[in-house]
Amino acid sequence: TEKLPDGRTVVAFADDAALSAKLVAEVTETAKAAIAAKGSFSLCIPAGSVVSALKGLDPAALDWSKVNVFFTGERLGQNKSYSAALDAFCNKCKVSNVFYPLIRPLFSGGGALPQFAVDEASAAYTALLKAHPSIDNSGAMPSFDMLLLGMGEDGHCGSLHPNSKEIKGTGSGTVTFGICNPSKNQIALSMDVMTAAKKVILAASGEKKKHAVSRGTKGDGDPFECPASMVRGKGEILWFTDKASNP
Repeated sequence: TEKLPDGRTVVAFADDAALSAKLVAEVTETAKAAIAAKGSFSLCIPAGSVVSALKGLDPAALDWSKVNVFFTGERLGQNKSYSAALDAFCNKCKVSNVFYPLIRPLFSGGGALPQFAVDEASAAYTALLKAHPSIDNSGAMPSFDMLLLGMGEDGHCGSLHPNSKEIKGTGSGTVTFGICNPSKNQIALSMDVMTAAKKVILAASGEKKKHAVSRGTKGDGDPFECPASMVRGKGEILWFTDKASNP
């Protein structure tokens, strides 16, 4: 375990299995504490390997009816992140409060969307995050109890990609971006929301992630080129790595 000067903590596990087990333990304990303190738990998750690791969550560990799941990004009309969450743990643990972005039935076929439909969906998700009782809205940004992130080899996290207008919009106070193009229509939570979370775990394992982990944790260079390096905030920020990915 290494504590960085900016307050972030980097933990190196022996392998991906050990990393996944600790991730499951952290989610379980953070959920229990939040439910004990305020009667609910807000968890924001990506798709990919981080969600696959949550297959280890125990249906008997806590009152899952008090858990509320949100997404860092979602393909509109396709709901891939939602499906991955159901498959990994929501069905098994009977989590019914799983919030994917709303879209009109007219546009729910998964095909290309007009700009206004994407804008409407992103505005609706912002309204949800600002109104949901499990999310702390006492500050300028909605604050999840816990946010989980993966990281791509290019340093992207959530749906925020290097040098995109969405990552360059950090600091604007935007909650949810709508991304509209012929091949991809989606919502993406902003870095402003990510850094407002009370606890963030950014997980990156495997040899292919080593360079991105180095850039992300050292934080040198243009931050917009490595969005994961910008995940800093008042809450607890943990990087989970393994021997292969830790530089």
